[in-house]
Parts: sequence; structure tokens; C-alpha cells
Amino acid sequence: MVRRSAALEKLLNILPGFRGYRKKEYIREDDRLIREYIVKILSEAARDLEEAIANLAEYDFKTAEIYDNILRDLRTVADKIRWAEHGYTPHYNIVKIKEEDLEKIREIDGGLVDDAEKIRSFVSDLKRDTVLKNPVRDRAPQLAQLISDLRSQLIEREKIVRGWVQ
Repeated sequence: MVRRSAALEKLLNILPGFRGYRKKEYIREDDRLIREYIVKILSEAARDLEEAIANLAEYDFKTAEIYDNILRDLRTVADKIRWAEHGYTPHYNIVKIKEEDLEKIREIDGGLVDDAEKIRSFVSDLKRDTVLKNPVRDRAPQLAQLISDLRSQLIEREKIVRGWVQ
């Protein structure tokens, strides 16, 4: 079975124009996998933040409310990434996504992964501090800024996918 599909793949790569098409499809598949990975990271961060909020509610209810609003924002951004438009446009679509646009999207996705990792690490540290009942109110703006940075990159990605950037 492996030989048969490898031979078919070689044959398809010989066809004029098909190699470029396949390359674009691989980039699109990478994009989907990267976005799934980012959502996984952000989901882990959201679970840790939920636990931190539960810990905070025991000794600092006002701060727990602040972080609850941030949690809502984090979930919203994660959902936007989960359902973000991918680098595919039908043949008849007005906006065409070129290979260089797909590369830009790939770069932005790499930045999204880095930002998601920062958020997960920050929330992990925050959770540890709430277990120890340390004050964490002053760190809420930092987390909100990390999420804002992630959202900004997502907006840039969306501009490329929709053809708003030349």
C-alpha cells in the first residue's frame, strides 16, 4: 500500500501545475495543525486559570472577578483561533491567497505559538502563586496584555487571509 501511494504521489508531482497545488495544500494542512496546537495550549492555560480563580475566590474575591473577565477574553481568543479562516480560497473567489501570503500566515502562526506558550507559562506561575495564597492582583494587566498581543497577531493574520494587506 505504501509503495502504491508513493508511486501515485510521484506521478501526480510530474503533472504540470500539480506540484505547486500540492505544496499549497501541505502549507494549508500545516496551518490547520498549528492552529489546533495553539488552541490546545490556550485550553490548558484556561484550565489552569480556572483553578487559579477558584483558589483566589477563597482569599481575594475581587481579584478572582478580575481574572474571570480575563478568562472570558482568553476563551474568546482561543475560539477565534480555532475557527479562523484557513489559507484556502475557492477558484471562483475574488480574493486569491498566493503562496507568499501562505508563508506570511505561517510566520504569524509561529508567533501565535510563541505567544500562546507565554500565556500558558504565565498562567502556570499564577496558579502556583494562588495555591500559596500569594497576592496576584498586580499581575492581571500583564496577562491581559499577553492576550492582547495574541489578538493583535490574529488580526494581522485575518487581514492577510481576507486580502486586506498587499
